[in-house]
Amino acid sequence: MNTDRSTREAGIDLFIEAAGLCCAVGYHLDAAVCALRANMDHFQESGFYSLSSDPIVAAMLPDDIHGQERLEQWVLYAVRDCARRMAQPLSLVDARRTALIVIGPDNSRAHADASYYLEVVLGAMKKVFAGELDTSDEQRSLHEDATVLLGGRTGLAAALVRAKNMLAERPIEQVLVIGVDSYLNAADINGYLKEERLFVRGNSDGFIPGEAAAALVLRPAPSDQAGLHIKGVGIAHEAGRHDGSVPSRSQGLTHAIRSACEQAGIAPTEVNFRISDQNGEQFFSRDATNAITRVMMGGSKVPHLTLADKIGEVGGAAGPAMLAWLARDMSHKAFSPGQLGLAHMANDDGTRCAVVLQQQGKQ
Repeated sequence: MNTDRSTREAGIDLFIEAAGLCCAVGYHLDAAVCALRANMDHFQESGFYSLSSDPIVAAMLPDDIHGQERLEQWVLYAVRDCARRMAQPLSLVDARRTALIVIGPDNSRAHADASYYLEVVLGAMKKVFAGELDTSDEQRSLHEDATVLLGGRTGLAAALVRAKNMLAERPIEQVLVIGVDSYLNAADINGYLKEERLFVRGNSDGFIPGEAAAALVLRPAPSDQAGLHIKGVGIAHEAGRHDGSVPSRSQGLTHAIRSACEQAGIAPTEVNFRISDQNGEQFFSRDATNAITRVMMGGSKVPHLTLADKIGEVGGAAGPAMLAWLARDMSHKAFSPGQLGLAHMANDDGTRCAVVLQQQGKQ
């Protein structure tokens, strides 16, 4: 069965039922959105040092906890934030009603371990719902069969496709997508310092490392139901490489955008705005600019929203964090960048993705 075709013919979309976010500018979505609207950041000197012994600037939360416990805490905040917006929060830990997808760092990163990130998420969820779980069915209710995608920034697209298929093939009500990542560890910092990819003294062509966790509850919904809908998802591959070993022609992102727009039944020139994961590195900025110029030929220039300049580079949490932000702002007339948007992301391995979003109903 062609799931995309049958779902589209039935007028059913992926719909964001609830969202939660924990990042450097807020422990929950309400606080973070206020900071994002004001274009604020929380960049500060970290305990990591550059090769010239200067403190590295990072987007970090102030809690004095480390390692797995630190990541668990961010997931706990994001899931709790998401759950409190739902009529039935306990449904999130019932695998008979909810499927779980975890997005972590991409496979090239030092700490990209599927079992580790699943343990982080399950540990956090146990803490969120402590005292409310049925211990006789705890293993099943805590999603031991969860899907872990080590997809980094483009993991969102793979998660959306997987969620759509799960909802079509399994007797479940919703999919909980959790993105969690942190660059604030010695392995990542040292690796990117050697590659000269961090924003430090003497290198403006770099990114600021950050940390975050975001949670989304996705449900199938009629295409006219009020709220934020996922209308199209495109995934493609770019041959060009960040290190210059293969020149970039931006064909991957171009194809991803066109594919997402075709699935949504729109022309790229119809979108009101775009949001991207651009983090300050010129390679990805040029790649996106070339692709957008190509697909928007004949259209007007649209506003461009970014996240990394406020919460730092957060890898696998970037996509869910974008959707959490937009789920809030696109529903408010005073703050909405538009009713039809395009999100696009890029990974170091050449993966490119695009997602078309549409706000339905009155603002």
